Amino acid sequence: MSVFPQGAELLSYLERESKLPGAAANTGLLKQFAKEGEPSQVAICLAEWDKAADANSPVTFTVMCGVAASGDVAVFRKAANSGNWRIREAAVLGLQTLGLKNRSALYEIFSEWENANLFEKRCIAATLCEPALIDSPETAEKLLGVLNEYLEFVELTKNVKNEDYKAFKKALGYCVSVVVAALPEKGKEFFEDWIKSPSLEVRWILSENLKHDRLWKMDSEWVEAQIEVLSDVE
Repeated sequence: MSVFPQGAELLSYLERESKLPGAAANTGLLKQFAKEGEPSQVAICLAEWDKAADANSPVTFTVMCGVAASGDVAVFRKAANSGNWRIREAAVLGLQTLGLKNRSALYEIFSEWENANLFEKRCIAATLCEPALIDSPETAEKLLGVLNEYLEFVELTKNVKNEDYKAFKKALGYCVSVVVAALPEKGKEFFEDWIKSPSLEVRWILSENLKHDRLWKMDSEWVEAQIEVLSDVE
């Protein structure tokens, strides 16, 4: 039985404990609900969706909980396309929670997103580029292939200011570092190949990745060398 309240009490409890408005929502509680939320509780949370326009509203947290615990492919995809960035993050958390239980189910879901838009590609990258889900060199190498495709898209795209593109690019600003750290030899080669790109957008993405501690811990001298190469990035 769930430790969370039932019925209307659930909503007031989640809103009260949400830590919203604020810089960060109650991630610990969100993760707990993602694992323990019951179908009836998930339905109560998801029924609040239309009220969650403001990312800093406590009601947004209730919807996040519903999304993360839903296990429903349609809910995940809807959330991945939300204009509310916190709900998009909840889709990633929910998919990662699912993936930790069943890797094949996660990849099966994404195989059906062949015509993924930018918000969905952002969700795919953010979900899969999670250290706990990269359980083998083969998985890391597969992710390098995904990131290569996404960077090719960025390289060919000019002057895009849309919210979906900005979210997609921001995710790539850390996803590359996760995979490079998981597969250093091939990851470094991948990074060094892309550092030659004439695209300032691509080079910005690479520069953002170099800010992450995981790469400094992997090889600080290599990171310093890449920063030098990218020193002209605006």
